[in-house]
Amino acid sequence: MDDKSGLSPRWVSTYLNQRHIAQIQARVPEPRPAVPRKVSGYSLTHPAREMLCWWLSVRGDQHIPTADDVDLRSLVELTPYIRYMSWEGEESLVIRVFGSALCQSAGMDLRGIDLFSFGEYENKKRDIARLKLLPKHPCGVIAFWNITDQNGMPHLLEMMTLPIGPGSDGKDRIIGTVMPVMKPEEVPEVWDKTMDMEKHLDFHDALFVDVGHGIP
Repeated sequence: MDDKSGLSPRWVSTYLNQRHIAQIQARVPEPRPAVPRKVSGYSLTHPAREMLCWWLSVRGDQHIPTADDVDLRSLVELTPYIRYMSWEGEESLVIRVFGSALCQSAGMDLRGIDLFSFGEYENKKRDIARLKLLPKHPCGVIAFWNITDQNGMPHLLEMMTLPIGPGSDGKDRIIGTVMPVMKPEEVPEVWDKTMDMEKHLDFHDALFVDVGHGIP
């Protein structure tokens, strides 16, 4: 953030531009996996669909991809919208990659932060259990969260989350995208909101994504 002008750097503004977002692609070989446009009637955002396309492609014949399959070069166009996290304990999920567009919208870089270290809140154990379920019953989850920006205006976020199996360190991981959910007529050309990270996100809803093994 440019403290003098209050404007985002040009490269960040590009990543927050809706026309740019609509054109990004995961760099996977042809033929690209078939990805649904809707899950349980909900229309996925474009980054969420591309995230799922990448995951299905790198999984190959495995139940889920492993950490050794994650090559961020294949996700370079999606990286600004990605968070990639590793389990460092029973209730510790540490953010390893936090995209530049997310940093801009959050007003901070959350790399190295334990996702569940912001204090106790209702249903915290439920949220942990849901995420830990993903590699055991291979599936994805789209979680919707209510959050307010620093002007007190409410927003709904879509978080596409997919499991990643352990690499040589034996740690399970999860990867996914974060995008605001808006009606077409509400979509600004450039997303310029800064979220209020002092408050807990309020859970709204969740949809499981069938990746070939059914859903819980």
